[in-house]
Amino acid sequence: MTLKNIKESGILIFLFLVFLFVGPSLLFFIRIPILPINVILYFSCAILFYYFVLCKKIRKEKVVMNDFLKTIGVSVGVLLITIFLSCFLFDRSSDGDTYHKDAIGVFKEGFNPIYQSSEDFIKERKDESKSLTTYSIWTDHYAKANWILASNFYSFTENIESGKAMNFLSLYVLFTFIFFTFYQKWKWIKALIFASIISLNPITASQLFTFYNDFLVCIYLFLAILFLLRLDKKETVEDWLYYILTFLLLSNLKFNGLGYLLVFSFFFMCRKLYFAWKNGKFVEVFKKLVILFLPLFIGSLLICGYPTYVKNTIDHKTPFFPLYGEGKQDIMTLQQPHKFQLMVPIQKLFYSTFSKTNNLRENDNLDLKIPLTVSKSELVPATSYDLRISGFGIFFSGILCISIIILLIYYKEYKKDTRILFTLGITSLLLLVMNESWWARYTPHFYLFAIFSIYLLFEYGKNKKKLLSSIYLLLVIGNTLIPLLGNSYYCLTNSLKIHKGLNDLRGKEILCDVHGYHGIVYNLKDYGISYQLKEGLDSNKVYYDMIDYQVIDDEK
Repeated sequence: MTLKNIKESGILIFLFLVFLFVGPSLLFFIRIPILPINVILYFSCAILFYYFVLCKKIRKEKVVMNDFLKTIGVSVGVLLITIFLSCFLFDRSSDGDTYHKDAIGVFKEGFNPIYQSSEDFIKERKDESKSLTTYSIWTDHYAKANWILASNFYSFTENIESGKAMNFLSLYVLFTFIFFTFYQKWKWIKALIFASIISLNPITASQLFTFYNDFLVCIYLFLAILFLLRLDKKETVEDWLYYILTFLLLSNLKFNGLGYLLVFSFFFMCRKLYFAWKNGKFVEVFKKLVILFLPLFIGSLLICGYPTYVKNTIDHKTPFFPLYGEGKQDIMTLQQPHKFQLMVPIQKLFYSTFSKTNNLRENDNLDLKIPLTVSKSELVPATSYDLRISGFGIFFSGILCISIIILLIYYKEYKKDTRILFTLGITSLLLLVMNESWWARYTPHFYLFAIFSIYLLFEYGKNKKKLLSSIYLLLVIGNTLIPLLGNSYYCLTNSLKIHKGLNDLRGKEILCDVHGYHGIVYNLKDYGISYQLKEGLDSNKVYYDMIDYQVIDDEK
């Protein structure tokens, strides 16, 4: 295995994930549901696409063909390892065990979002005790790419936790693209560190073992920005293709993901048109962009996004129902500290960035702190899946201040490369106009300040202030290691307990009270546990004390 095999495996897995979403989305139109063979089928499609479209040399040179077979082997190995890890590690997050698993479960069982609602799907099967519809408003109206991806893995393995393989695979894709973008211009250790810092940041480190889709939004937003930056410097057919594929996925992951993608893309295309105008090629470039983006919008939003954007518009007069429109759901007011309700966006952003780490939504104690200081009260919240206050980590307020200083120090060196300030300008605009920019998992682009500051140190720092640069680098890494190590420890220990608890109930019939965590019933089904739902139980505990149950034979 060589570095080239790793690079090509990242591309191959990227193609696989896109096919795994686009393929089933198209088949929904002809009433074909998620099938157990999909993982193998679309991995094969990815191989064929790579072979016939991207690698002309492979068909001519036997040596290159042998190398490509190694790439396939690496890709298969990565795929199997990620599926195994995902099956073993349980998601204990609130969103994951409620509406995310609920949606993944009905997709796996045959739900077709084009022709029916998830609630009608359950009722038609007369199987309401087995699958719950409490969260049907989200299943029917939210963007669905993450659920479609996860349900394909679920159908393949009969273990709903395997759906988290999409996280590990996406992380691998981003890492490989970042690493090999900078591998040619830096020493390999710098490229390795830089790719790791971008891929494993405080958002992805917190949600790696969950079904929270902010993880994927962060991954593919950073990937989209990477391709926009590369295209801004030098256009290649491959980078346009990768950008288009990223657009297909990100636009269907989450409403805010689509919004961020459109904003960054709009400004970068305006920049491209501006330079074309200066060179007397405006009309030529404008036509090219129209020819590119018109079918891209149709394919992403009107075809693949039909069950979400088109149906929402037809039924509710807005593509972003239930967040907007008549009958909209307010999901934010109760999720924030009470004092935030009286603040404007910039105030919320300031307090959420420079306060002590805190995740109690009803807590009004927004305690400002001196950057880079730590209190004992911050350590436990810092490992939360969806940290609200100081959500980018205990040290992020200090990291942000230092990153701004670095941007000022190296301005003379990078001022000719206007892409840096241009990208951060878009980021700042989004932070200022978004009402909920205070919540870190909703604003992954805020982390670009830290990313670009490290880029400047690696690109221009070299032998300047090496000790101080190393300390800053360790600070950034440590800030991410806190949620990563904390979540890894809790996920592993909890998963061992959950495995034992579910194995002890394998083959039995139980009464259970899921306490709102309706997605966990799919874990019960995967372990061959027959169940009947009953509220008010307070007896035995399973799934790390999240479910009360009573074995029916014991009750008799």
